[in-house]
Amino acid sequence: MVRAGFGVYYDQINLNPFLDFRPPISGAPQGIEGNPFGTSPISTYTTPFCGTLASGAYQWDAVQQATCPAGYTNAGVSNANGSIFPGVQSCSDPNCLGATDPKGLGVYSVSPNFRTPYFFNYNLQVEKSLGSAVVWQIGYVGSEGRKLNIVSNINQNGAYPQFGPILQLNTIGTSNYNALQTVFRTRAWHGFSSQFAYTWSHSLDEISEYRGAIATDAFNLKADYGNSDFDTRNLFTVDFTYDVPKAPWATSSWSKQLFNGYQISSVMNFHSGQPSDEGRLGLDLIGNPYAGITHGFSRSIPGEQWWNPAAFCMPGGTACPGTTDDLARNKFTGPGFSDVDLSFIKNIPITERVKIQLRADFFNLFNHINFASGVGSVGSVCAPAPVTGICTTNSGFGQVTDTIGDFNGAPAIGPGEARNIQLVGKIIF
Repeated sequence: MVRAGFGVYYDQINLNPFLDFRPPISGAPQGIEGNPFGTSPISTYTTPFCGTLASGAYQWDAVQQATCPAGYTNAGVSNANGSIFPGVQSCSDPNCLGATDPKGLGVYSVSPNFRTPYFFNYNLQVEKSLGSAVVWQIGYVGSEGRKLNIVSNINQNGAYPQFGPILQLNTIGTSNYNALQTVFRTRAWHGFSSQFAYTWSHSLDEISEYRGAIATDAFNLKADYGNSDFDTRNLFTVDFTYDVPKAPWATSSWSKQLFNGYQISSVMNFHSGQPSDEGRLGLDLIGNPYAGITHGFSRSIPGEQWWNPAAFCMPGGTACPGTTDDLARNKFTGPGFSDVDLSFIKNIPITERVKIQLRADFFNLFNHINFASGVGSVGSVCAPAPVTGICTTNSGFGQVTDTIGDFNGAPAIGPGEARNIQLVGKIIF
């Protein structure tokens, strides 16, 4: 059997980039509600500014005063107008020519060319039956995304000195996904039902996150084109259920209840790691990042040294080829994932429609250590050596210090965490 499909799908606009963008640069507003224009202006400042401590932290206490430039008043949370940071600067005209803020006001904008994102999805599948109980399927799956949301700082070159960061939401992003997918299924073959699936895929884009990430260069978007944050090249999964044959010698009612009705079930998941950079690291690559690395657990970290720091250097050091910043976005991946779950099940029939199920579930049966993978999982802050600029481990560069479940917000009980065993009793009716 051969099947194919093609479709064009329009995306639903996410409101977070408009109202809760969580910008990664200081002084940039959260969204269009954070602009210094109109009847209710909001000023987003870059720290340190008037009303901050010497350390750069915001000042919350009125007792701690700072010297302010002309036109500012400085008070704490007890200010008469209720503002924690008083002295809001407003703009009476779009160019904000009357503003006196020494650091510049942050502005958020939406491109006048904003459009609805859309995707081209297509696939081709070939399926073959092997007898009555076995099916094998192989196919190609692809997707192209166009006019995707991208936020960039269009004032990164300081063209508008009266402003700080000017974030602009555009629909200029692209993405593409290509995958080879194959599945081998058995259905009730001598009590054995299973599925073996393998996927090789590659996903690329400029920015994967819908908030909290901006283009490295607002004037050269393709500089960020690289592996998607969720790019997973190899994925292999297995699941099966085996109905243990009935004992032929169990003839009495009590022996049938005791020795029959057993099942064994398992789910296995193995996949390669995901990119850990999200943005360009601003480094040069001068060697093999995996040279001399064993990828074994180290108590001294504690964790795993995943990259060789000596393979990276900060542009400007004598060991770097120049200030090229040639390390592409999401070039390297974090640790892979391996998990085997196993269940032993006993079904006890009570009536025709009611049964009791007892089961023992083992999660991560072999207690394999699954280190964190994905954006931010591998330390990427380079502490360069003096003169040479070669990265060192002083800042944890190239190290993984968390497990996948804790990294994703589910410590101890998340997928791939340390072995867990649960005993379950169910009444099924």
